[in-house]
Amino acid sequence: MPTLYFSLNTVHLEPLVASITEECRAALEADCLWARANEDAPPESFRARLARSEVLVVVLGASASNEADAAIPPLSERMRMEVVTAVHQDLILVPVLVDTARLPGKAEARGVWKWLLNAKTHRLRSARWLEDLHPILDDIETELSFRRDLMEKAAQAGSAPIPDFTDAAGNPLAPPRLGMEFSGALALRRTIDTENQNLDTARRKGDRTAENNALAALGLAYAQLGQTQRAIQCFEEQLPLVRATQNAHAECDLLANLGDAYAVSGDLTRAKQHYEEQLCRADALGSAAFIASAYNGLGHVHVKRDELARAIDCYRKALKRYRELEDHDKELELLVGIGLNQQKAGEGARAAETLEDALAAARFVENRKEEARVRVDLAEIYIQLNDPARASEHLTAAEDMFSVFDAAWTDPWKSRITALWNTIAN
Repeated sequence: MPTLYFSLNTVHLEPLVASITEECRAALEADCLWARANEDAPPESFRARLARSEVLVVVLGASASNEADAAIPPLSERMRMEVVTAVHQDLILVPVLVDTARLPGKAEARGVWKWLLNAKTHRLRSARWLEDLHPILDDIETELSFRRDLMEKAAQAGSAPIPDFTDAAGNPLAPPRLGMEFSGALALRRTIDTENQNLDTARRKGDRTAENNALAALGLAYAQLGQTQRAIQCFEEQLPLVRATQNAHAECDLLANLGDAYAVSGDLTRAKQHYEEQLCRADALGSAAFIASAYNGLGHVHVKRDELARAIDCYRKALKRYRELEDHDKELELLVGIGLNQQKAGEGARAAETLEDALAAARFVENRKEEARVRVDLAEIYIQLNDPARASEHLTAAEDMFSVFDAAWTDPWKSRITALWNTIAN
C-alpha cells in the first residue's frame, strides 16, 4: 500500500484536501497523511511522515484575500522544509495548483520553487475537483508502478542498488555540470537500457543525428553513475559527430562534458586541454555561459594541481560571467569554491569575507543545505582568526539547521561541529 503525504498552504483548502484524500484511499488503496495549513509541528514530526511516504503532494491555493487573482501562493517554512526533505529522499513530488494559484516564472523562481517547477504540475478546479483529480491519480499510479517494476527487475537481475557517490563530507563526487540531476540509480539504468537500443538502431539505419543523441544521453548517464571511462568513451565517439554538424554551441557543451569526465578520471592534462578548447570556442561565440563554464573547469584543474592562486583567478573570472547571467546557483557554488581555496591558501580574512557573501547567496536562493555547510566553514575560519564569538554564532545556527535534516550525509558535519565547539572551549 503506497503512502501519500499531502501538504497544503491555506486553511480554506482543508475541506478539499480531506475529500481528495478519501478519494485517493479508495482509488489507489493508499494510506494518506496530511498536515493542516497552520500546523506548527516540530521538524521531527513531518520528517517521520515523509519517511513513511512515497509521494509528496503539494496543494497550493491563492490566499483567501486575493483568491480572485492568479496569485503566487505563499509557502510556510514547514512546507519549504517538507519539499526539501522530499527531494533529498527521492520522493515523487506532485504540485497541485487549485483554481487561480500559479507558480512563479522560471526567471523569478529560486529555492524550493525550482524543484516544484521541475516537477509535473497539475491544476485542479475546486468546483470540479473530482473530474480534475483522476488524471492526477493516474500519473501518480503510473509513477508508483514504474518504480515498483524497476525494483523487481533489479532484484531479478541480482544487482544491488547503486549508492550515491559522495565523499566523506557528504559532497557529491559527480562532475558539477554533466547535465542530469541524480534521480535514482534505477531511473539511470532505464536510460542506459533505452539509449543503448536507440544507439544500435541509429547505427543500423545510419542516422547520425539519432546516434549523436543516444551517445550524449549515455555519456551523461554513465557519468552520473560514476562509470567515468564509459562516459568518456561515449563523449569521444560523439565528438566527431558534433563537429560534423558545425554547431559551435553543441561542441562547447560536449567539450565541457569531456573536460569534466577527464577531470574526474584524474587525467588533468586531457581535462585542461578540453576546457581550454571550450574557452577558445566560447570566446569566438561570445557566449558568457560557456566562457564561465570553461573557467570553472580550469579552476577545478588548478585546484587539483594545488595551484591555488591560478584556481582562484579562474573561479573569479567564472563568477563574473555567472553574475552577469544572474545565475545565482552558480554564483553560490563559485563563492564557496573561492572561499575554501582562500582558506587553504592561508588567506583567512579574505576567505571569511567571501564565505559571508556565499552565505548571503545561499539564503537568497533558499539553499538551506548549503547555508548550513557554509556556516560550519565560517565557524572554522573565525576560530582561526581568533573570533570565537562569531564562530559560536555560526555554529549555533548550523546546529539548528542540521537538526532539520535526517540523513547520513549530515553525520560528518555534526561531528565537525562538535569538534569545533571543543576547540572553542579549549
